[in-house]
Amino acid sequence: MINNTIRFSYNWNKKLDNKAFTTIRLHNPKKYIVGNEYNIEINEQQKGVALLQDKRVLGISQLNDFICYLDTGYNKEQTINMLQRMYKSIDLQTALFDFCLLVYIKPEKQATKEQQTCLELYK
Repeated sequence: MINNTIRFSYNWNKKLDNKAFTTIRLHNPKKYIVGNEYNIEINEQQKGVALLQDKRVLGISQLNDFICYLDTGYNKEQTINMLQRMYKSIDLQTALFDFCLLVYIKPEKQATKEQQTCLELYK
């Protein structure tokens, strides 16, 4: 059972509609663990289950336009401004962030008995 949830209030850059997506989160080594599965929610609605495929721990100075445009759809300066609004009580100059790469897990599709029978006819 999955007891980890990553919540979003906005689908930045429409990234949650892709097979894989990134998210920039305050560093939390106890929550964001490579290999763990996470429920993905947007505005309290289940979007899917994703595997944390990889993670990089970054300081704010390590963010760049490449990372920011992919994650938020905005450049580095705009993304930092957004992070400042989100984390008002955090000193962004000393904070660490987890740049997480998540990949949705698709449930295994099981062939129905009828489909299996049809396939067997063509052997």
